[in-house]
Amino acid sequence: MLRPAIEDTVKAFEEREGVVIDTVYNGCGILVAQMKSGQVPDAYFACDKEFMEQVPNLFPEPIDVSQNELVIAVQKGNPHEIASLRDLTKEGLRVGIGHEKQCAMGWLTQNTFREGGVQQEVMENVTVQSPTGDMLVNQMKSGSLDAAVVYLSNTAGSGDVLDAVRIQGLECSIAVQPYAVSPNSENGQTASRLFEQICNAESRDTFTAEGFGWVQATESRSNE
Repeated sequence: MLRPAIEDTVKAFEEREGVVIDTVYNGCGILVAQMKSGQVPDAYFACDKEFMEQVPNLFPEPIDVSQNELVIAVQKGNPHEIASLRDLTKEGLRVGIGHEKQCAMGWLTQNTFREGGVQQEVMENVTVQSPTGDMLVNQMKSGSLDAAVVYLSNTAGSGDVLDAVRIQGLECSIAVQPYAVSPNSENGQTASRLFEQICNAESRDTFTAEGFGWVQATESRSNE
């Protein structure tokens, strides 16, 4: 989810600092499993606070950076007339969602379904559970899905073929993205400087253009 928002910033930082950042993009459930098995990165930028809170001993001082909301992606013109979560229960509808165990998006989606009182009914229409929103958007574009619950940022750049239906009245459908540096990192100062670049004005504009909201970040904490 975060790749489109930070990829260019990371590249610019590498050039400025003369370093190479080994960036691993994956669903947060997969990343957390890797960390718990011993593969601990210098810094972790999570798709939602829930997955940062699963590794508090590794990243004890996270800082909230941005937020992203779940939406229902539909074909351009919304031919199935989907206006709410309840409409995802329509008979014969092919729905795609994130995988609950593999990504923050999937975990957030299940919470949203439960809070909306439609979990059981919608799951009967779910034909695909994916580790990333981009995969679901690609399946929407190919016509193999009628609707998909993804992040608003996943739909950025696809407005010519897809519409995004907002989920109203459920605060649990909004994900907050925190960044943290490992206190045991040998590259803590570099990781903290990267955070500062992620929070600069140019980077914020990129986040906004990609469909994210901005959460005012406090001063980064370095591992000095």
